[in-house]
Amino acid sequence: MSSLESEAVSMKTQKSGDRILAVLRGVSGMVAHVASVAFTIYIFYISSPGSSLFSWHPSLMSLAFACLMTEAILVFSPESSLLIKASRKTKVRVHWILQTCAVISGILGFSAIVLNKIQNKKEHFKSWHGTFGLMTMIYVIVQALCGIFLLYPQAAKKWNWKLMQLKVYHATFGLLGFTLACVTIILSLFSNFVVKSAQVDGFIWGLCFFCPTWCCFIIMNQVTNTYLPITRKSAPL
Repeated sequence: MSSLESEAVSMKTQKSGDRILAVLRGVSGMVAHVASVAFTIYIFYISSPGSSLFSWHPSLMSLAFACLMTEAILVFSPESSLLIKASRKTKVRVHWILQTCAVISGILGFSAIVLNKIQNKKEHFKSWHGTFGLMTMIYVIVQALCGIFLLYPQAAKKWNWKLMQLKVYHATFGLLGFTLACVTIILSLFSNFVVKSAQVDGFIWGLCFFCPTWCCFIIMNQVTNTYLPITRKSAPL
């Protein structure tokens, strides 16, 4: 076999491998869509929002971070976006709308647990879940405010920031914020509400653990595959 034939076979093999990888990423992303929605629906089911002040905390928080924030990031996925044929401008608009709704829902859910603690005269942020929840809320609000520079890039020119740099920073720090949110959700599965009040255990508990873990993995893969090559190209030799 000549070198040209070998190269042609190698290129065909690589293209075939790329197609398989793209399909796997697409399927994995769709699983993340289902996981984010299913987890949120289940948390709504066990918390019965409106039955008490506390009930708004798990329901609104799951809506904010497990569903809205996940979908806001997945909208940019090249393989599994629900708006895969939409323009970049449309995806950006949907992203900030979902993120705004996520932040509002998160603030309301956070306020519910703070007021509930005050009413019941309990201490605040004594558990790992509470501590990570506080860090996540502060981080997400700051990150959302920083995202305004991408909506209005002309404002960033005053500090001589390049648009691509802002995109990389926003995606990188956004990934960290989403990871914090997923860790907080996972820690909530060990709370008294889930373990004792709702009595979630066994296979169902395992599924609840799987959902945020899988979503975190998919988002991490999406962001690193999109922006890591860019940072390598821009790195000085």
